[in-house]
This record gives sequence, structure tokens and C-alpha cells, in this order.
Amino acid sequence: MPYCTNCGRSLQDGETCGCTASPEPAAQPDNSAAPQNVQPYNGGMQPPPYSYNGQPYPNQPYPQGWPAPSFEQQLANPPKKSNAWVFAIVIPIIGAVLLLLTAILVPAMLGYTKRSKQASMFSKATTLYKASNTVMVELDEEGKDVKGYYIISSDKSRNSYIPFDVGEYYDKLKNYMDDVCEYEYFIVCRDGIVEYAAISENWNTATDHIGTYPGGVSIGMKKYSRDGRGEPADKKTSLSDLFLYAVNKFSEGY
Repeated sequence: MPYCTNCGRSLQDGETCGCTASPEPAAQPDNSAAPQNVQPYNGGMQPPPYSYNGQPYPNQPYPQGWPAPSFEQQLANPPKKSNAWVFAIVIPIIGAVLLLLTAILVPAMLGYTKRSKQASMFSKATTLYKASNTVMVELDEEGKDVKGYYIISSDKSRNSYIPFDVGEYYDKLKNYMDDVCEYEYFIVCRDGIVEYAAISENWNTATDHIGTYPGGVSIGMKKYSRDGRGEPADKKTSLSDLFLYAVNKFSEGY
């Protein structure tokens, strides 16, 4: 038995169905939210970079060569920029600059420290000279015998031909030089007048950190001389060397 190809009703032989209905077209999706007049994305090979709700995918614009997302797929974040060039270029340059500054500044600072300490020792020698002369005046006014040629030292074993009680000199000297006990020194006196003074932090270390009077920063250390025009002392001279030179002059009766 034949059937209508449209509505499916059974037909008699030779009968024609009066059905004129046509099948309803399939429902089309509503694309009103999609952008209009947009060129096919990626040549039409992939769907446009929008989801069904009409919103663009995040992280746009996409980097060149970065794959376009598919529907309902969020684009992954692009790779972060590397800062390795900072470590490869900038840091070595900074290190080189610091090394150069160190090479320049450290010797300069050491030289400044050395000169400053030397100037301080010359200042101490001047103070010792003036303080000792003041003590001699006081001893003379007290009736002490200050006549003669003698050497007074911080080390009592080095004293020579002192005509008075040297303990009085030490006691009085502290009144005019508070830190005198922190140094080693000696003075050369003639008839109650100090002609020469030398001071340092120790006796035997050969160093230029020795202060003498006469002497000073501009002319350096001097060996003992009655007229104050003593020979320049070498920078490797120790306080003991200067003392022995003065003793030799003393033995010569100079």
C-alpha cells in the first residue's frame, strides 16, 4: 500500500494526497548579540573569538602567533617577559663600577687616616714640650735644682743625670697633659729649659707615627739638636732610635 511522502498517510492505488504542508525549517540560533559585518575570523577556519553571550575572550589582543581560543575556552596568559638580561648586563656593570671606586677610594682613605694620625702625634709632641716647660718653671719657683743637662723619659730606666726628684715632674706633668700615661716619650733639658721632645705609642716600632718638637707635619720628624735644626729623621725610625741619638749627643757634651 502506498503512503504519502509528506504526511505519511496511507493511500489507495492511484490516490493523490491533498496534503500541501511543507516541513518547517529548522530553528536558527539567535545571533543578534554577535557583532555585525565582521570578517570571518582566521579565514573562517575557526569560530570568532567570542563566546555565545557575545563577550570577547580575555587577554586580547592576542600575541602574534598565539593560538585563538575555541568556544567556551579561555585563552591562557601569555608567557611573562624574562628579566635575565638585568643579571647578565646591568649587574656586572654595577660590580665593575664598585670595584673601580673601591680601588680609588680605599687607598685615599688609608692615606688620609695615616696623615691624620701623624698630625695628631706632632700635636702631642707640641703639648708635651709646652707642658714640660711649664713643669720646669714650677719646679724652679719651688727652689728645685733644675740646672744641668739631662734627659727625662716615660721609662725611668732611660733617665739620665736628673738633678731633682723626677717623681715631682711626673706628677705635675699629668696636670697639663691628661693622657700622657698612654704614650711613651722623652725630653731633653738644659738648665731647666726643654730643648727637644719626642713622643709615640711605643718605643720600638719603626713607624712615622712619631711626633717631635721641633718638627711638624710639613717638615717631618727631626733628630735632637740644641739649635733646633736637627737632621730629618727617616720614616722608619723608632722612638728608641731617636732616644739613642739624643744620648749620643749627650755623651759628646753637645
